[in-house]
Amino acid sequence: MEDQEEEPRNYLGNLGQQIKRHWQEHRPRMYRELEQRGQLHQALVQAQNQTSDALHHLLKQGVPYDQAWESVREEWAFLPTEADH
Repeated sequence: MEDQEEEPRNYLGNLGQQIKRHWQEHRPRMYRELEQRGQLHQALVQAQNQTSDALHHLLKQGVPYDQAWESVREEWAFLPTEADH
């Protein structure tokens, strides 16, 4: 039997809170639109989970943490500022 001490997949953890602050500061239009549509929490959880899963996958492949984090952090979580895209 696998050890199931993972947090629920819809829980917004520390990473999710960091993503939320980043989006508020650097992606305010996207943040407001998601909030107005009632999709903010789900989008944050999805970004958190995708980032965490990708990081875990790279670490299991033996990629050093710093390199793995650098390669996944901007994919879903720490998006460029709205003016940059």
